[in-house]
Amino acid sequence: MDIRQVTVFGGTGFIGRYVVRALAARGMRIRVAVRRPELADFTRIAGDVGQVMAVQANLRFPASVAAAVAGSDAVVNAVGIPYERGRQRYKAVHADGARHIAEASAKAGAQRLIHISGIGAQQPRTGNAFVESKAQAEHEMNRAFPGVTILRPSVVFGPEDRFFNRLASAAQMAPFMPVFGDGLAKFQPVFVGDVADAVAHAVVDRTTAFGAYELGGPRVYTYRELVELTLRITQRQRRLISLPVWPAKIGAFFAEFLPVPPITRDQIDLMIRDNVTTPGRPGLSELGITPHSAEAILPMYLDRYRVSGRYDLTAPV
Repeated sequence: MDIRQVTVFGGTGFIGRYVVRALAARGMRIRVAVRRPELADFTRIAGDVGQVMAVQANLRFPASVAAAVAGSDAVVNAVGIPYERGRQRYKAVHADGARHIAEASAKAGAQRLIHISGIGAQQPRTGNAFVESKAQAEHEMNRAFPGVTILRPSVVFGPEDRFFNRLASAAQMAPFMPVFGDGLAKFQPVFVGDVADAVAHAVVDRTTAFGAYELGGPRVYTYRELVELTLRITQRQRRLISLPVWPAKIGAFFAEFLPVPPITRDQIDLMIRDNVTTPGRPGLSELGITPHSAEAILPMYLDRYRVSGRYDLTAPV
């Protein structure tokens, strides 16, 4: 398939910036569609001069979405918000935004549409507004652009992630590490670079159309094991304390009023539920990708949290 021009929504976000790099490495021209293009200049270095450009688009305004998509052979939706603030609501960004992207892509005649969702979005849990909005986004995508390829990663990790960096930061400051519930919920963390490669593969592979892929790393961990892995890499010795879920959610309720909440009730809900790939469902291997392990990648960026400092060559990895 001859894909030359790709529009990436959310190209300045954690996953989106890696998607831009992966597409640029394959010689495609990329439009990074964002609300404030002046803050997206750093994405230009992902490719050659003129290969990557930022364009203005606001998912709440269909006309701006249509303008960003016009003339593109493929479209990628990597938009996501971890919490709600002002006009940035889950419904407006995840669900309605997905509908606007899908409708604009279909009208513009785009050959491919890739949507990054999350494991569990196909089975929304009542009471979790974040997951329910992700599920609605998938529905809107399938309705308006039936040939959409949906990618559902587990917890995504990489240098800018909010998961391991927060655990490591908490271990620096707190005398103990909280574990919500029994800490036995299962996770299958996947490297952000592998997710980006999956997107790039799906963009050019027409056989991935009409499909949903669950993306997970090579190993399944409990939440408690991920906390212990973080402590081992950062050389911290902290006692793990199990916190009852409901009191923790009460604290999260008040935390949600902060400008940047350290945690939300929806996030706590996600930490006590399994988030692993479904046996038999297509994933990274079907996309020709061998996943990187957390043990191989985490020391490359969590080393800055070590007790002995980043440049201690005797530190265990």
